[in-house]
Amino acid sequence: MNQSDSASTTSKRRAGLAPLLALSLLWIGPIVACGSFQPRPTPVPTLPPAAATANAEAERALALPTNTPVLIVEPTATFTPEVASATATPEPVVGGLLTVGQPARVSVPGGLNIREAPSTAGVLVTRLGFGQRLSVLEGPTSADGYIWWKVDDGQGNVGWGAQGDGAEEWLSSQIGEPQPVNRSPRVGDRVRVTMDAGQLLTIRSVPGTTATVVRQVNNGSEFTVLAGPQSANGYFWFQIRSDDGATEGWAADGSDGTRWLSPLE
Repeated sequence: MNQSDSASTTSKRRAGLAPLLALSLLWIGPIVACGSFQPRPTPVPTLPPAAATANAEAERALALPTNTPVLIVEPTATFTPEVASATATPEPVVGGLLTVGQPARVSVPGGLNIREAPSTAGVLVTRLGFGQRLSVLEGPTSADGYIWWKVDDGQGNVGWGAQGDGAEEWLSSQIGEPQPVNRSPRVGDRVRVTMDAGQLLTIRSVPGTTATVVRQVNNGSEFTVLAGPQSANGYFWFQIRSDDGATEGWAADGSDGTRWLSPLE
């Protein structure tokens, strides 16, 4: 083959490749532009910082075991002191040791007034003699400058008596040994003869100044009251008996405010 034939053959080959080359460029163009025919990954949205932190805290809480103890802090209680009322009435100050339910004794020589109400204006019930033993029922009550106690003399007289005047005690809690008291005897009482000095008590067979004399006894003699009172010849008479039973009869209990037979309390 000569040189002209070779050139002609080469030209023919190039002419045949031209369509293939054009077709290849049509395929290569999109590949170059797109980079690849592989599918692109789906983009994942990025959360803002605050939301990401909240999600992390929630995931951490869910990861904790359900039996995790939770510390609960109780509020501290506030103490409020009580305030005393300015209108509260103070308890009266009592000088002695008188107590409701316990006995007391009249300790004023002139006797003690017992009134229906704890007041100097109260109606007078009776006047109790010195040394008389009483039962304390109520009190103390403060009125008219005195401390008052409700007392019972055991003879049906119940009322209020003042404890004292500040300088002298009229009702005392100091009972001491049994002693003669200025009141009328009662059946069952132990009595002591309390005549004036140098006088004797006359005991008679029956009530009355004309009855037979059984015996005359000295001051300080003691007896038990068996019966009475009986009224005769201006006196109240009581039947009495000695401890040994040797003396028994009727004796007047007193005259003109002087007590001849005094109960021991």
